[in-house]
Amino acid sequence: MKISIAELDRIFQSDDISTQIEFLDELKCEEYDPNIASHLCSYLQKKDKGLRSALSHFFIQHKCYLVADKLTEFISSDDISLRNIAGEILISYGGFAVDSLIKFLKKTKDPIDLKFAADILAEIHDKKVEQAVLELIKQTDNENVLISYIEALGNNRSVQSVDLLILLYNQNEILKPYIINALGKIGTVKAFNFVLQQYNDEDDLVKYMIIESLGDIGNEESFFFLLSELQNAALPFIPPIVEAVYKLHVRYGFDIPFDEKVKRALLIMLNNKKADYRKVGAKLLNEFDDSEVISEALKHYGTDSEFDGVIYHKLLLNKEVVLKLINNLIKTETPNLSSLLKLLDEFIQHEPKVIKEIDKIQLHKLIDSISRCLKHTDEMVRLYAVELLFKLDIETAILFLDDDFLNENFWIKIRLTELLEDLSHPVVYDFLEKLSEDENEMVSERAKEILFIKKNSN
Repeated sequence: MKISIAELDRIFQSDDISTQIEFLDELKCEEYDPNIASHLCSYLQKKDKGLRSALSHFFIQHKCYLVADKLTEFISSDDISLRNIAGEILISYGGFAVDSLIKFLKKTKDPIDLKFAADILAEIHDKKVEQAVLELIKQTDNENVLISYIEALGNNRSVQSVDLLILLYNQNEILKPYIINALGKIGTVKAFNFVLQQYNDEDDLVKYMIIESLGDIGNEESFFFLLSELQNAALPFIPPIVEAVYKLHVRYGFDIPFDEKVKRALLIMLNNKKADYRKVGAKLLNEFDDSEVISEALKHYGTDSEFDGVIYHKLLLNKEVVLKLINNLIKTETPNLSSLLKLLDEFIQHEPKVIKEIDKIQLHKLIDSISRCLKHTDEMVRLYAVELLFKLDIETAILFLDDDFLNENFWIKIRLTELLEDLSHPVVYDFLEKLSEDENEMVSERAKEILFIKKNSN
């Protein structure tokens, strides 16, 4: 049975929001005609956030394209939340919302509404957008709306718009960065040549956009152009240049020469505040072997799981270098100390022979550095330090664990019982005896249990 407008009003004009949301969960798009769909859409104007969210979810999931005209009406609303919801649904409808947006853009005069509708159109990837914008862009001199139209042409990779964008380039300084960005996305030979020709004559903002665009549309010529720019680039330009070079390296397989300038740039990338730039640096790290670069990467290990995953294999391949570097970083009390100790623990777990390959002097230095971590304020650092000491040298580990340390670290004592359970060294029995007399009942009982099993198994 199809739903009626009267029944919709009975349900949605009440204050029973939970019943309304339940009704939406069960309603199917084909159950109502265009008038019903539009009427249901009007209830987005109710202020309840839960109902708005449920209605928004319903229209996005069921794609009732017939409501696009109604949704564009909400663009003129004073209710910002309603405008945003309407925009989100329209963007999800893609090409099915374009006609409604075009009608709205042609009839409205309000500059704020024009900009909002143009922004929605710019986010839609559909051939209809290109044709519509090529017509609309000639009918406005509003800079904000023009920016949205330019972005729409770029997002839709409008080859037809290249000549128009080049014509607009020198008509308005404000539009230049957006035109460069759009041409970069379009990526034709003509677009590339034009972008490259502008580089030396433009200000820093436009240069920045040109560099990013060359990473998207570049070829062998732009690859070597960017490498030459890297030789003398000011610090703010180094990250975008390296990112663009990396994109071209991946796309075309061009070799990146490792010289002092490239090394400096890579160190800057790895130390950049932006995570995306650090990740680009991490990916480039895999192309080169240099202890200073690896050291810089280690300083940021543990700050981002994706970053860690990118450099992990490189660290594993250079474990001898990494072990020396970690030893030095521990002494500096680097902020990511727990992550470095965990990394060292993973090395030992995955490749137990790594310990046997360390010479005695280096092993002694490493144990000495790790032992300093037993007094660290971070309990995770202390825990990793204890585990590593037992894996590196059991006798030395036990010597470091005095009564003062143990009495302040309940969870470490619990972890110790687990570690000792798997060890068969003679000193283990003495230490378990000590733990079996611990004032904490949980620790003492667990230690007694392990002792009993060990003695009976022998």
